[in-house]
Amino acid sequence: MVAEQPANVPARLIDDARRGNQAAFAAIHQVYAPPLRRYLETVSHDLAGEVESATWESVATSLDRFSGDGIQFRSWLFTIARRRLVDEVRRSARRPLVVASVPDTPALDPEHLDGGPDWAVQVLRTIPTRQAEVVALRVLGGLSVDEVSTLLGITAANVRVLCHRGLNAIRRVLESADTDSTGFSGENRSAV
Repeated sequence: MVAEQPANVPARLIDDARRGNQAAFAAIHQVYAPPLRRYLETVSHDLAGEVESATWESVATSLDRFSGDGIQFRSWLFTIARRRLVDEVRRSARRPLVVASVPDTPALDPEHLDGGPDWAVQVLRTIPTRQAEVVALRVLGGLSVDEVSTLLGITAANVRVLCHRGLNAIRRVLESADTDSTGFSGENRSAV
C-alpha cells in the first residue's frame, strides 16, 4: 500500500486561523480532514462521523492555545481525535446497543481496490484493530513513529512491529483479493 505523504499547512495559516480568520481555518480543514476521516473510518467506522465532528469542535475551541507548524498541528489533531474516539467508545459502552445483524467479519469489495484512499480504509478494516490503527496513523495520517508512540502510549519499537505486521497482513489480504474474485473477509476485530 503506497500513499502519498500528507500535506502540511504553513505555520502562518495556522496563526491566521488562531486569530479568527475563517478562511484560514477552512483551508486547514480542507488539508487535514481527509486523512483524519480515513483514520477514524479505519479504527471505528460506526463512530467516525461523531468523533470527527467532536474533534474539529475541540480544535476550533482550543486553537488559540496551539502554537506550532503544520507537522505539529497534524500530530495535535490526531491526538485530539484519538482522545475523542476513546471517550466516545467509553460513552457508547455505557449505552444499550440495539443491533439487527452484524457480520462477524467485514467483507472487502475487490472493485474498490483500484483507486483512492477510501479503498485503503476498507482494506485496513480487515486486519486487527491495533495494527490498522498504527498503519492508519503512519500511512494515512503521516505521523512519525515517535508521534504514534506518544499518541498510543506504546514504545517506538512496538509501533514499528505493529506497522510491519499490519503491512504484511494487508499484503496477504490484497493477494487473497487477487485470487478470489468473489471478495473475502478479514479477521474479527474489536473496537479501540
